[in-house]
Amino acid sequence: MWNWKPEKRVLEDLFAAGEVVVAGREGFQRLYALPEQVIPREYREARVPTEEEFVRGYALRAVEGRGALTEAGIAEHCRFAGGAKRMRPVVDELAAAGLVRRVAVEDGGQPVVVPAGATLDGAAPRGGVLLCPFDNLFWDRAFVERAFGFRHVIEVYKPAPQRRYGYYVLPFLYGDRLVGRADLKAERTEGVLRVRAFHLEPGVRRSAALEAALERALGRLARTLGLSSLAAPTRLAS
Repeated sequence: MWNWKPEKRVLEDLFAAGEVVVAGREGFQRLYALPEQVIPREYREARVPTEEEFVRGYALRAVEGRGALTEAGIAEHCRFAGGAKRMRPVVDELAAAGLVRRVAVEDGGQPVVVPAGATLDGAAPRGGVLLCPFDNLFWDRAFVERAFGFRHVIEVYKPAPQRRYGYYVLPFLYGDRLVGRADLKAERTEGVLRVRAFHLEPGVRRSAALEAALERALGRLARTLGLSSLAAPTRLAS
């Protein structure tokens, strides 16, 4: 990943400059092409936005895509330098245009920015879903801990003896709470999704409803990965 050959470095510089584009992937490898081979002419010939227009547009896309973000979270999502201080006047402009609004939070911390038409009814979603550890929900880790009381940890890059939860661990969202972490492995040659462990968060009680929701989420994931069966401990929550 980090030991790029000179050819790869040149291609990545050309990609960053817009001289080549990514046409697809083979595994983790990017397939590069010329812009005219991939991007329709109408987009290639469209007016180039100013930097201010680009920043406002990208910030708005981040809020619309994520639903609720702090100003620091917008900067992190877009990889803009300057953090919340840089985003504050941008959000002011978007709010003045009626595109977003700020919502105060009961903990007294920084407000969150939501789309102007967002409806906040407080109703928790039903069921559960396993989330990718790289999902953009977790990019603003401080906000995730603030909102869910969940300290997100990625241990892929740690030596095995230093891992607390496992190699590739998926957080489990149940209703409106992050209640646990599933240590999973896809055994593709056997067609099996193997559950190595499931770690409940502190203060979360094991229940039949939670275990049933986790079983359904694991089944959906297995089917999505094209795996035919699920191998799990007798009791999933531990």
